Amino acid sequence: MVAIPEFNVRTQQRGRLRIVEVEGEVDVLTAPQLGAAVDDEEGFDDLVIDLTKVPFMSSVGLGLLSTLRRRIARRRGGFALAGPQPDVEQLLEITGLAEAILVADDVDEAIELIEDSRF
Repeated sequence: MVAIPEFNVRTQQRGRLRIVEVEGEVDVLTAPQLGAAVDDEEGFDDLVIDLTKVPFMSSVGLGLLSTLRRRIARRRGGFALAGPQPDVEQLLEITGLAEAILVADDVDEAIELIEDSRF
């Protein structure tokens, strides 16, 4: 029997900023859970997704990030990724998402990047 890796999504609200901490692989089975954590767009203006505990992301996860970027940009919100692991960071670069999405080393830096992008 194959053990299914654990997957968790936790959200934290700081005013109109939502921080989503993701733990585990983001793929076709788990991406819907991540999507559900940010489905209530009226609940936040800015979004940081903490990827420090995400060792792998499939094309489905990348597609979700791209969709989120477009939706948040349309309403003039800020969007950043925090702490992508080397494999995930490489995928972001290969697909060009690293150019379109703010990427930071940690959550605090991601928040600063969003704040700085307003000027």
